[in-house]
Amino acid sequence: MPKRRGQNNQNQRGDSDLAGKRSRPARRRKHLYLVLDDWNKGFSVHKIDTDSFDSDSDDDQGPRVAVAEHLPEPPALRLQSPGPHVPMLFTTAGSKIFVVTDARYGQTPALVYDTETAGLAIGPVVPAHLQCGFSIVVAVRETLYAFSSPACNEQLSFEVMSCAPTGLHDPSEEGWSWKSSPAPPSPFDIYEIITSYAVHPDGHTIYMTTSYRDRPNLQKSTYSFNTKYCAWRWHDWVLPFQGQGHFDSELDAWVGLHMDGYICSCQVTSDIGSETPVELGTTELEWQIVVEKFLNEQTERHLRASLTYMGRSKFCLVQSVIRKGAKEKYPLDDDDGCVLHLTIFGLKYNHKGEVQATNHRSTCSYRVSSHKDYFSPKAFWV
Repeated sequence: MPKRRGQNNQNQRGDSDLAGKRSRPARRRKHLYLVLDDWNKGFSVHKIDTDSFDSDSDDDQGPRVAVAEHLPEPPALRLQSPGPHVPMLFTTAGSKIFVVTDARYGQTPALVYDTETAGLAIGPVVPAHLQCGFSIVVAVRETLYAFSSPACNEQLSFEVMSCAPTGLHDPSEEGWSWKSSPAPPSPFDIYEIITSYAVHPDGHTIYMTTSYRDRPNLQKSTYSFNTKYCAWRWHDWVLPFQGQGHFDSELDAWVGLHMDGYICSCQVTSDIGSETPVELGTTELEWQIVVEKFLNEQTERHLRASLTYMGRSKFCLVQSVIRKGAKEKYPLDDDDGCVLHLTIFGLKYNHKGEVQATNHRSTCSYRVSSHKDYFSPKAFWV
């Protein structure tokens, strides 16, 4: 039986739409990448499928925490340290995870792991100016900013690693290289350490709140560096969280971990500076704490915690605790001495304008080893 004209046109449109879908590149699915010190020779990067987490949206019962299991083997990547106690710093931008080894333990190159291709690129050797270690390493638009620690050197340093044309053989050939940026001037001094930081949504400005080295819980002031103008400013206010703060566009706020174990959100400052060098920024920040507490400090021996941003007001809290039944005196010597709790949750504003956790939450727990008491497990959503 011959097809009707309308039916034929409809089939042609359907075939055309199908062909268009086939030719359209598939959107890359993101995963959670866990960086752990669970290897006695260095660090491991584990790729986690969050769809396997237990989920619960009942406020009365709360989230169900699964029985801790072992992470699937092998990991996506293993990184052997140059020595038994050599620190490594990790950060991410785009699809790449940056790895920088402390230069005090030898001339080691920076590494760039591409999660899309599973390729590991070897970057340039860490500059001698960073030989005393790092305070923080921040990636902004696939450019790495490393701030030196003043622990054994009175001269502060601020180094930048980026990918730029090399021009050696092919004009289109690119390579990673380091260059120096202006170090923070006075009033920053060698007795300060960076305790929290955040990147402004303008994509150019990094904010760093400092404390005195001998009093890390006593915050002092905040410095900002505008990467566009290479200009520093001093601000008479502090970021309310510890470690990294994450900007969420739907909340229009930075979100981080408060020092007492709560989640806090913070107003994003409009004081982003200009070409003008050092000057005082005077904007006061408003911030608030999410009432619900996520850390299990009451029932287990808490070690460390970190917060990861997963987009669209969704976050992952990673908490490392000493496993019940582990060695009492030296739990880090136990093969399964720690448990890693991962909690994925959302945030939203209620009718009063207060930030609160959403009903839906998913969790998972893993039994892991930990070989370095200074390292905090990190997660990246890439």
